[in-house]
Order: sequence, then C-alpha cells, then structure tokens
Amino acid sequence: MPIFSKLFGSSRQREIKKMLAVSHKQVQEEYKPLEELGEAIIQASVNCRDAVKELINTPSEKDRQQREIFVFYEFIYFYIHLTLRQAFGILTKEQTQKLQDYLGPLISSVAIDTYFAHWPEDLKQKMTDEFYQKINDAELEYTECADRIQFDSSKEKQERIKDIFSALFLKLSSNVACLAYNDENNLPLTVPVTEVAMNEWIRMRLDKLIADVKQAG
Repeated sequence: MPIFSKLFGSSRQREIKKMLAVSHKQVQEEYKPLEELGEAIIQASVNCRDAVKELINTPSEKDRQQREIFVFYEFIYFYIHLTLRQAFGILTKEQTQKLQDYLGPLISSVAIDTYFAHWPEDLKQKMTDEFYQKINDAELEYTECADRIQFDSSKEKQERIKDIFSALFLKLSSNVACLAYNDENNLPLTVPVTEVAMNEWIRMRLDKLIADVKQAG
C-alpha cells in the first residue's frame, strides 16, 4: 500500500469526510435559527418570571415556589403561542411543523429541568407529558381568546391586529394573577405582568427570528 494512503487516507475517504463536514455545516445553519428562537422564548419567560415572582406572597414557601413554577410555565405557553401565531403567516406548513417539532422537546426539557432536574427519569417523563398537554390546552385557550375579538370593519388591519394582541396580553396577565394570587382581577399584579410581558415580546424581535427560520428552510 502506498505510504501516502496510510498517512493521509484514500481520496475516497477524504471525499467522504469532506461531504460529512459540509453536511454538518448545513445542518448547523438550518437549525441555528430554530435554536435561537427557542432560546428567546425561554429567556423572555425567565425574565418575566423573575420580574413578578417577588409579588407572589404566600405564608408557605412550598406554596410560593409551586406558584412560581406555574407562573413560569404560563409565560412559556404564552410566548409559544405568540411565536406560532406570528409564524403562521410567514412560514410554510412544513416549516411550521418543523418549528413545532423542534420547540416541543427543547422547551419542555428546559422547563422541567429548571426545577426538577434531580427527579427520577420516570417522574420527569410523566411531567413532560403533562407539560405537552398544558401547551396544547393553553394554545386552545389563547386562540379562543383571540377569536372572540369582534372586528370593527372600519379599522385598519394593523389596528385589528393590535386589538388581538392586547386581548392576548390581558388574558396572560389574568392567568398569571390567578396562578399567583387566585385572583384574576388583582390589579397590583396584572399591570406589571402586562408591562413586562410586552417589553419582553418587543425585545425578542420575533419577526426577525421567524424570518431567519424561513430563510434557513
């Protein structure tokens, strides 16, 4: 066997390695926008949770932490809904399905491990299944909330869209207040929830993140 083949491998082997390197790079480029979108959802939810968790005031620390978890998850459900709502008019059906398939495992894993990483795997799997169900329930709830908006035909399209998103943020703040205080009309909580959630939504720049997903294919 020629010595150069031993040292550097055959031309076929080099070709295969080159093909694999190109393929790996393509996969990274394709999935990087999805990863960035998932990270944005988690970061926005964490920021919102941290901004309002000090407002959760209960006599029991166990109850306070439980409420904090529920509040954190509610923000996740909400930002997933906003992401899918904004993606619907931009991505193809196949791209939207790919987005859902990617976000589900990523976000559920982070959500569960944030508080329960030390739990046995069978219990974590059960919680993951429940988390998926909660995402579906929340998606239906927020969709129905938007669908109940009565459109004024005299309004411009952007005004109608604004009405929908205002209703969604109000629904979020009501849900968070209910989870934190058992009082969906708790103004000292609903006002800061709405404010911080809107600020995080703006900071996320979902339009750009979704456009990057579309471009990556």
